[in-house]
Amino acid sequence: MDTQTKLTLLGTAFAGLFSGASIYINIVEHPARLSCGADVAYNQWVPSYKRAAKWQASLAFLGGLVGVINYAKYQNKLTLKAGLLLASVIPFTLIAIMPTNKILLEQTNLDENSKIGLLKQWGKLHAVRTVASLISFGIFLYALAKK
Repeated sequence: MDTQTKLTLLGTAFAGLFSGASIYINIVEHPARLSCGADVAYNQWVPSYKRAAKWQASLAFLGGLVGVINYAKYQNKLTLKAGLLLASVIPFTLIAIMPTNKILLEQTNLDENSKIGLLKQWGKLHAVRTVASLISFGIFLYALAKK
């Protein structure tokens, strides 16, 4: 297996892990937590978010890096697109999701309606990351298939 294929495979793995975790959150974990009531949902979201943030940010960064390296060394435009799309979830998180995260993490006196409203908003915003990562994964897979 040549180095370009190895890099593409590595990017595919990062995108696959990110998208798998992300879609699990949207389809399973977040709806389950919301079904438990505002206080339980909020109390479960905080530690879940703190654990997932580092994991998913690392996967997005590494997938982006692999895509850029693959392009720089082999002019592989597909892996560049896939990597940049995966890495784009980082600025999206900082710009679009972080304001909601800050409220959820820093304000301890939220009423039940506010908690549920913010958690639902967070779920919709997180779905954007899920879609981006799934598309990135698909592009990486296509790049592998073209080899």
